[in-house]
Order: sequence, then C-alpha cells, then structure tokens
Amino acid sequence: MNAPTPQLADQKMVADMTIDLLAIEDPEAFEFFAAARKSLQQAAAKRPVPPVAAARVVGEPDLSDLTDMPDGPHPNDVIDSSWVLSTMQAKLDAQKRFAANEAARKAGECQATGKWTREWHASRYAAVLSLLAAAEQNALVADRPWHAARLDAYAAAHGLRGWYRGTDYCGRYYVQVNSIRTREEGNRGRYYPTTSWRDAPRDHVVVDRDTGRTAYKAPTPGIAQQWIAEMEVAS
Repeated sequence: MNAPTPQLADQKMVADMTIDLLAIEDPEAFEFFAAARKSLQQAAAKRPVPPVAAARVVGEPDLSDLTDMPDGPHPNDVIDSSWVLSTMQAKLDAQKRFAANEAARKAGECQATGKWTREWHASRYAAVLSLLAAAEQNALVADRPWHAARLDAYAAAHGLRGWYRGTDYCGRYYVQVNSIRTREEGNRGRYYPTTSWRDAPRDHVVVDRDTGRTAYKAPTPGIAQQWIAEMEVAS
C-alpha cells in the first residue's frame, strides 16, 4: 500500500480535526485546539503544487540543451595560495564559471518544470529570465557571449521586457531584472516613480524599467503618476 503524499496527509489531518471548539470549556484547551487547526489549515494551503511542464512557443530555445556551455575545472579542484596571485585568480575564475553554469542549468529546469520559481517571481518567465541573467552576470568575460545568446533568445521568443544590461560606477558588468512583462502586457508596469532631491524642484522622477534611465521629471507626485498612466495606456 502506497503511503499518502505529504499534501494529502495534511488535508486528511485538517479533515479529521472535527472537534467542536465551542464545546470546550477549558480556555487553555480551546486555545490549543484552535491554534492546531489553524496551523494545519495554513500548512495544507501553503504546500507547493508539484511543478508541471509548460508548452513552448515557436522559436523558444530549449534551455536544457547545454551544448557548448563553457567548461573548466571545478572550484574544489583548483588549489589556490594566498601567496600566489595567479592561483588566487584561477580559483576565482573557477568559482565564477561554476556559478554561471549552475544558473544556466537551473534555467533549463525552470523552463521545463517551473522548479526554482520563487514567490517574488510574477511568472515562470520572470523566474527563467532571472536565472539566465544571473548566469550571464556571473560568467567570465570570455564565457559571457554564450550565456547572453540564451538570454536574448528566450526574451525574444516571449517578447519579455523589464530588464537591461549595464555597468556600475566601478565598471562591473550586470544584468538588471525588474518587473518582467510579456509582449501581451505591453507597457503596463514599465515605469515607476521615485524622488531625487538633486533634481529639485522637479524632484519627482519617473524611471524606465526597460533601461534604468530617467524618463520624466515632475514637480509633484500627482503629475508623475499622471504621466505614467498616459504613457502606459497610449502604448
């Protein structure tokens, strides 16, 4: 006889919790059983749904195909020495390549089953794109084109926007992932308001999530919100 799954077991425990709380006279016992039933109900409701495969669209790359993925020694196989700069750099390079390749593998799993999708991801597209961006950002300069091509292909297949590439003030390369939108969503959610005291009196700034650049400056938050509404509706 097969054992019940954890999700079914939780549901059975909730169903079996048929105690009439109003019939309990002892206040401590009432609190105990009320809390126990609430805890079981919450646990059953939060149990993650098993991932399922998603249908691919035309032109979407198979991210589980890791052919020609940049390879190199595992970080644990690289012996470094704090006294030799070259070995320290080799260790760091191995760690960066390992992190990039792990993110690339996870992107393939996420595309196929939804694994690695977190509660802060608005969709599976956002989860996959975040992993592809992490792979590209962590990759060594020589390895970056392979990872960048996968990110570009996946984003193009779904028309994903809300992300961009850049370098910070120290010259470090990054891939910024914001609120990801599909082609069907258009520009809804493209802009967000913030404040910048340096731009006073027009210190209510609107930022473009597709570029990270300032798109508009307004003297009041209401005007900034009005501009966002007009731009997102018009597009």
